[in-house]
Amino acid sequence: MSDFAFLEQVAARIRENRTQLKDTEDELATVNFRIHEIPLKSPTESTFAKMIGQDYYDASTDLEKAKEKLITQKEDLSTKVKEDIALFITEFTSPELIIPLEPNPKIAEGNTVFHYKNNTTFSNILAILSELLGLSPPILVKDVMFSASSITIKVADEYEAKQKFLSSISEVQKTLSIKRK
Repeated sequence: MSDFAFLEQVAARIRENRTQLKDTEDELATVNFRIHEIPLKSPTESTFAKMIGQDYYDASTDLEKAKEKLITQKEDLSTKVKEDIALFITEFTSPELIIPLEPNPKIAEGNTVFHYKNNTTFSNILAILSELLGLSPPILVKDVMFSASSITIKVADEYEAKQKFLSSISEVQKTLSIKRK
């Protein structure tokens, strides 16, 4: 059984790991720059250190170790992100997906609005889903708008709204299934 609470955790983990991945890539770029810079500065720095009676410290070894550590960290984070995206898609496309909606929608201004139970919001799911679908939040699929706090359907009839909702979820699941392959 797949549920939104679990998907929200997976989506949060994807976003967190991506942030760490970007930070790691930035740090790796800095280390690579410093490694590249050493041979250019080394003759001057070592001569200067010798002239003032100091030992010259060549940071090359430490930087190479840091580089190897960052490359490993980058690969691990990339793998985790890929695995979590695959898990997210698998869970979201499951025929047993449970979306915790309040059973009684609100009808307002010609729209049927389903709120998530207990006023829960699913901002991480919306962010990852938007990215995977190539859409900006809120997501609009077949007259159904998915937001972090509710689902709004552009019809006033509850039965028709449920039909449109099921159709749009099916469309999203089909699109995600294609991304999985």
